[in-house]
Amino acid sequence: MSDRPSWLNEIRNPGMYPHAVTQIQFIETHISWVILTGDWAYKLKKPVNFGFVDFSTLELRRLACLEEIRLNRRTAPRLYDGVVLLAAEPDGPRFDGEGPAIEYAVRMREFAQEDLLEHCLERHELSMSFIEELARAVAALHHQAAVATPESEYGDPVLIRDNVLNCLSPLQFPPDRSLLASQRNACQLWVHSEWNRLFETFAARRKQGWVRECHGDLHLGNLVRIEGRPVLFDCLEFNPTLRWIDVISDLAFLLMDLFHLGQDSMAWRVLNEWLEQTGDFEGLHVLKFYLIYRALVRAKVAALRAGQAEITAPEAERLQGLLANYLCLAQKMTRSFSPAIIVMHGLSGSGKTFLAKQLAASLPAIQIRSDVERKRMLGSEVAGRDSPDQDRNRLYTMEATRRTYLRLNVLAETVLTAGYPVIMDAAFLRQADRTEVMAMANRCSVPCLIVSCHAPESVLRQRVVQRQRQGLDASDADANVLTAQLDGAEPLTLAEREVTVEFDTTSDQCSELLQTLLTRLGMTLTPA
Repeated sequence: MSDRPSWLNEIRNPGMYPHAVTQIQFIETHISWVILTGDWAYKLKKPVNFGFVDFSTLELRRLACLEEIRLNRRTAPRLYDGVVLLAAEPDGPRFDGEGPAIEYAVRMREFAQEDLLEHCLERHELSMSFIEELARAVAALHHQAAVATPESEYGDPVLIRDNVLNCLSPLQFPPDRSLLASQRNACQLWVHSEWNRLFETFAARRKQGWVRECHGDLHLGNLVRIEGRPVLFDCLEFNPTLRWIDVISDLAFLLMDLFHLGQDSMAWRVLNEWLEQTGDFEGLHVLKFYLIYRALVRAKVAALRAGQAEITAPEAERLQGLLANYLCLAQKMTRSFSPAIIVMHGLSGSGKTFLAKQLAASLPAIQIRSDVERKRMLGSEVAGRDSPDQDRNRLYTMEATRRTYLRLNVLAETVLTAGYPVIMDAAFLRQADRTEVMAMANRCSVPCLIVSCHAPESVLRQRVVQRQRQGLDASDADANVLTAQLDGAEPLTLAEREVTVEFDTTSDQCSELLQTLLTRLGMTLTPA
């Protein structure tokens, strides 16, 4: 847009605000203006109409502000104060004034911009434990979000396709940028092909209740660290069809952002923690489609912003570079993985889960935990707290264990057919359970390796006792369970040992183990 409203010239006037101001900062996006005043921030909608977002009238902007408050109070109630009027007063525009309406704004409690996760990541301040907490926060939003009805337009396969193709339409390149044009065309062909292949899966996802009122714009610029905790804010308020989406499409935005920033291990840790919380392993079938869609969304946003009249030449050049990066990422993510099975093997306390988590983030692979799936199957909470005594007895009966391993096999095959390597994180102390996995590997024509974890018995017992005291893990195996395992474990057969990598979990040789697994599986580290 070429005409900037005159009230923007007054934003540094303290009289515009109904409170004391310290330092005024101004942030501009392709659809918003944000004014930071010290304690309070004001976010106003630009009077634009891009088709997918229409803020062309004052009433539409007012309604969008109200919707923004409603949506964001789900995850950040302390941040979002309310909708305020920017009024025309005799001495100039004023927020919370009583004169005629100039604009409406969302008023938020201001936080330090340096606490946005995109900036925390730049300073290498995000630990893996924080990233896991972030994944749990995202899963919590998806759990509580309203569910679209099967008859709703939301989640319709045709709408999904059109949303992706609408991202490609603004990406037009002159003849001297033939590489970008080629990448765009390759992405478009891939989208059409995959959409046809996944049509029934998209429809089934809606029927199964996975289309919900999500965040819609879940990238690191819309996540902040407050009092050491991750907070989701700035939900997509302006277009319900872009917000009422498959939950794994919502997650894919965050994953894609991490991939774009070269934080692959963090992305895989987020994905595995989210899967552990939600149990939505079927969603892996459509994950790649949504990852590419999210990269194309960012490419489109960069293209739209670069085309706005107020953009300077250096900024336009930066945005064109960003566009190219996202388009390159989208094409790169069309590549396939090499599915494989890694079977963790070892007694309780042997460090299987800790090691599996490291491997899942590095190979990468999808981790399936028997302790979590055992509880999910029997209706217990996934959270790492001790089960009630009556549940503990049910969790470790022979029948419950048999059902758990059957469930692991079903989930592992789901992961494999979706095209991903899988780590089956369980004790696998019975030969029969291991044989079933080997049979699945043959049936799916994928390689299979066993990682056998071991440590001295004194270390095993110390770890089990410590884990029970902390009460933070999904495992309820105690000293009695460990004793029973020591008595009843069936040794690996000669044939199994030929596909086994031994690992002493009291050592710190995870990188060597990773390289061994990659070599034996014939895999290479995949960027996304």
